[in-house]
Amino acid sequence: MNIGKSIKIACVKRDISQQALSTQIGVSTVTISTLANNKSSCKQKTLEALAQAFEMPVSEFIALGE
Repeated sequence: MNIGKSIKIACVKRDISQQALSTQIGVSTVTISTLANNKSSCKQKTLEALAQAFEMPVSEFIALGE
C-alpha cells in the first residue's frame, strides 16, 4: 500500500494542491507532505478522510498507489 503515491495521483487527477487537501480534511500541510513522501503511516481515520475528499471508496483510493 503506497498512500503517498495515491495522494499524489489523486491530487493531480482532481487538480488540487496538497495544501488545499490538508485544509479540506482538517490536517496540517506537514501531515499531508509527510504522508505523500511515505515518511509516516496513515491512520484509518485519515485514510477515510482522504478517500472522502476525493469522492471515492477507500479501496479505490488505495488502488491508485498500487
